[in-house]
Parts: sequence; structure tokens; C-alpha cells
Amino acid sequence: MKIRISQSAKNYADALINLDIDSATLLADLNKVAEVLNTSEDLNKILVNPTINFDKKNEILNEIFNGKINEKTIEFLKLLVEKNRILQFKEILESYKQKLNDINDVKEVEITSAIELTDEFKSKIISKLETKLNKKIVPNWTISEDIISGLVIQFDDTSIDTSLKNKIENLSKVIK
Repeated sequence: MKIRISQSAKNYADALINLDIDSATLLADLNKVAEVLNTSEDLNKILVNPTINFDKKNEILNEIFNGKINEKTIEFLKLLVEKNRILQFKEILESYKQKLNDINDVKEVEITSAIELTDEFKSKIISKLETKLNKKIVPNWTISEDIISGLVIQFDDTSIDTSLKNKIENLSKVIK
């Protein structure tokens, strides 16, 4: 499911791009934070609660993340809490990943097949997509028997549907 990203989340992601931290380290830090935020409803409630003062929230963030993620990442989290933007964390993370992919000429692609594909066939698909899109492809493979046979390839707002299910649906539209 694609997340709708607000302009403010994009602006914060731009700030992350400009932080003086290795992008792989920062991404790992952000993923750790996302995991903690996704699993702790209580932490989320505390961070957005206006009756809890900012110093106490900072203390909690330090307690949870000190020594586990980069200090600059912790400072970024504190900024999000201070500006009441912590609820946009998922959007910011998604926007940051998209910006990194653009910088590194990487394209994330959803590829659905009806059956498990061989590694050789997967390599051929990736190779053709990399040639077509002129980017390094990072595939997310899924299996759905609903498509009967063929492939459904999705990226950005593009869908390449070679499934038998799609062909049958198109044929039935023509017949009607």
C-alpha cells in the first residue's frame, strides 16, 4: 500500500538527505525508530500528548535510543516531537527512501506471479526491467493464484499486466 506523502514530510526528508550521516546508517536508524514506533502504542501516545512537557519527552527518547542510533538521528526525532510532526514519521521515512532511490537510480518494483518463479527467470525479468527503466531494480516478489498465469509488474503509477486474468477481463469487455 502506497503512503500519501505530505509536503511537510517531503521537506523533513530533504533535511534528512542533507544531514551529515552516511545514508545507509541513517536509513538503518530510521528503520529502528519505525519498528519501535510501530510496536509501542504507549510511546506514540506519550510523544503526542500535549500535557507531557518537551523535556520529559526528550528524556524518554534518550532513554530508548541512546547508544542504539546516531545522535543526530535522535536530535531529528526530538525536532519532530517539538514541532508536533512525529505522527508523520512514516511519511517522512517513505519520502526519504524515495529520495535515496532517486539519488542512487534505484526503482522499487512490485512483481506478482501466479506461481513461484525460478531464480533464472527472476534474473531475466530484472535484467529486462533495468534495461527498460535504466535503473537498478529492487523487486518485491509476490504470488497470487488469482492472476492465473503471467505477471503483473507495478512501479510508481505504472502497471504492466500480462496476466491471463487481465486478458480474459479485456476479452469479456470486447464481447459485451
